[in-house]
Amino acid sequence: MSTKRKRSHSMALSLSIWLCSFLSVSVLSAEDTDKPNVLLIIVDDLRPELGCYGNDVIITPNIDRLAQSGTLFEQAYCQVPVCGASRASFMTGLYPTPERFVRYYARADEDAPGIPDIPTWFKQNDYTTLSSGKIYHHKNDNLASWDEVYRPNDFREYLLPENQGLEHNQQVAWEDADVPDVGYATGRLAEKVIADLTRAKKEGTPFFITAGFSKPHLPFNAPKKYWDMYDRANFELASNPYKPVGAPHNAMHSWNELRNGYSGMPNEGMMPDETARTLIHGYHASTTYTDAMVGRLLDTLVELEFTDNTVVILMGDHGWQLGEHSLWCKHANFKTSLHTPLMIYAPGQKGGQRVQGLVEFVDLYPTLCELAGLNLPEHIQGMSLLPLMKDPSGEGKDAVFSRYNSGESVKVNRYLYTEWKNGARMLYDHQKDPDENTNISENPENKVIIDKMCSLLNAHRDQL
Repeated sequence: MSTKRKRSHSMALSLSIWLCSFLSVSVLSAEDTDKPNVLLIIVDDLRPELGCYGNDVIITPNIDRLAQSGTLFEQAYCQVPVCGASRASFMTGLYPTPERFVRYYARADEDAPGIPDIPTWFKQNDYTTLSSGKIYHHKNDNLASWDEVYRPNDFREYLLPENQGLEHNQQVAWEDADVPDVGYATGRLAEKVIADLTRAKKEGTPFFITAGFSKPHLPFNAPKKYWDMYDRANFELASNPYKPVGAPHNAMHSWNELRNGYSGMPNEGMMPDETARTLIHGYHASTTYTDAMVGRLLDTLVELEFTDNTVVILMGDHGWQLGEHSLWCKHANFKTSLHTPLMIYAPGQKGGQRVQGLVEFVDLYPTLCELAGLNLPEHIQGMSLLPLMKDPSGEGKDAVFSRYNSGESVKVNRYLYTEWKNGARMLYDHQKDPDENTNISENPENKVIIDKMCSLLNAHRDQL
């Protein structure tokens, strides 16, 4: 048997065993279990281009098996396409406004003072709350919400001698040190969360445990073995490396997070093809590295017999551009920045489900409360996803809302519309133009659609 076939056979066998362990308890009802535990896994800058979302290049067997055991949401959208503001929004269950969750480094405790976030609400309901990794952008944001906080310094961790001791903007955007998984902080984070789960088993009290994986956030640093899983020649560059036809200037940015933050990037203009291909390779390697660590957490849940009373959520915090529209990073009102992966496993809920209806990240808070049997705090602005988990054919929301700086977006099933404070706007028909290559907001025949989208935005503003 070839090495490739052996690996595929091994992955398939592991998936089968793990799914049996998870799905064997899926017939339990909520009444048959104690107050459920929660494991929340947040993966920074994660695109919904995973095996479970139909991508056949990236290697994510563990995230895929979680999706097969639970409910995968095909159309989940974040509220803000940047780390700090997105997390502050979904952790508090509040939409952004022109005054709230706008800044790149937004904080929940400053923008929404006095609002109980998810861990605070669970803590008040007798849960042990443990924060590990990047949950909020700032380690000390809403610090009192947690019984313990562990935050490894993993944002820019370099192991190769030639990459150490460099100034911020002289550091490289990727690294492939030949080290074991725990060589980088992503592996050590998995070890810490496994220790948290083991400790929770011994203590026997309900827990709200988080695992905030920073990769594939820049720099794309991952053990060499994950880089070696891919053949760089197989990576295709973005098919639309250009500004959309008719898109306003407001829609574009200079991807300064990458351009000005790392060495070897062009001072202006397009990314060279070879550099782009290396970045895509690094993004994939970093994602597969995190996927392997997610697999360790899922295996631990089975070993500790937690699968019959533990809710597991895996989500990104926003999307990421890999050269689409000549853009890199996030910070945009395009689908590539707003569309995100989301999947939920919950005891008592059928596995292998896919929801096509629209959902958004403010829905996470009420969903967790309903799954845990907790009353909702008064400030909640989202809607529970449990009805869609019970009936995946449900329609979802009529519209979901996002914003970045002064750009406000509304997504309905077919269209994504954005308008800016200065009057610039764009409209994309995802049925005819899924890659958003032509802005049709100024076509006279679309006036009725524009009017409807504007009405949705105005009604949304009135409710905030």
